[in-house]
Amino acid sequence: MHSGLLIVLSVLFLILAGCATGIDLKRNLVTGPFDWLTYGGTPGRTNQSKSVVSPPLKPVWEYDAVSGIAGTPLVKDSVVFVGTLKGELHAIRLSDGEGYGTTVLESAVVGTPVVDGNCAYVASALGKETLTCVFLRDGKRQWRAQYGAIETSPLLIGEFLYITTLDGTLVSLKKADGVQFWKYETAAKERRKPIRSSPASDGEVIVFGSDDGVIYAVERLTGTPRWKYQTGASVFATPVLQEGLCIVGSLDSVLYAIDARTGRLRWKYEMGSRIYAPASASQSLVFIGSSDGTVTALSMDSGKKVWSFSAKSVVSCAPLIAGDVLYVGSQDRTLYALRLQTGEKIWEYAVEGRIRVSPVIWGDVLLLTSEDKYITALRPGVK
Repeated sequence: MHSGLLIVLSVLFLILAGCATGIDLKRNLVTGPFDWLTYGGTPGRTNQSKSVVSPPLKPVWEYDAVSGIAGTPLVKDSVVFVGTLKGELHAIRLSDGEGYGTTVLESAVVGTPVVDGNCAYVASALGKETLTCVFLRDGKRQWRAQYGAIETSPLLIGEFLYITTLDGTLVSLKKADGVQFWKYETAAKERRKPIRSSPASDGEVIVFGSDDGVIYAVERLTGTPRWKYQTGASVFATPVLQEGLCIVGSLDSVLYAIDARTGRLRWKYEMGSRIYAPASASQSLVFIGSSDGTVTALSMDSGKKVWSFSAKSVVSCAPLIAGDVLYVGSQDRTLYALRLQTGEKIWEYAVEGRIRVSPVIWGDVLLLTSEDKYITALRPGVK
């Protein structure tokens, strides 16, 4: 009995010690030109990097987060931040992959947090604290709030955060204290469908898709509905807003380009297989992957196909634009580097696990997430 009690106490101590260990940067974070602070890189979720890294690339370190990673890493001031399905926020040194510690949250972090100044706003899937503001210098919570189950990535514009929930709502709240500013409900409670599409914005409207197959646009400042567009199936993908267009794919296998101001369809493209991933967009081209492994480049103006490339398995994450290179991760366990204008494969990198999270670049380092829990840092010219 005495031995058993010691074991129980030891286990409890380890659990409490693990919970107590928090992020410990001991410094303020400085803003830089390469920072990747939100899902998709911008409020429009365009997935276009400010950094240019040209292949071939070689690995310099690997970080094991132990638990699954569903959202993309974020980087500020050479510090990587990533949430896990175990409900942790990890801080990692970009130079060598050493950890700065973890902050334990109440439940799984499915989406990508957003970093602002020295704070991270982290959404959780379950519990009484589904949105938390974490002070990154010491990992302590500044505030916490309950907005129902969230499996998407928060959006930050100015002083306001925007979140979509599995309860079928879009909520605007103040970043200073987490207090609700307005709420938009897609339908009456008994008819609402879950929202698995993260919100995106062009500064005027907030746009998101829903399991009911509808793409919604809501006035950013008031929550007043602007327009709705019905697709043929559920919309899991996060919209991309670029050049006045809202570009988003549906499980009906169609990519839609809708006028962001009016809701009028500009063009659509039949992919031939389901679209789970967001697109990426430059000023002239749209890039989209689908469940049959096809990556397609389309004209922003007309929606006409410019080129296509075939991976060997599902592409379920957004491609990343980096200069004249498009980086595409696939569940065939390969990262592809394609020529942006032609789709020509110029390099590939194989990993041991499936790639279901978009790569991120900061400076001359590309961060690749594989098999849901490993982050590999790759750099050019490393011998």
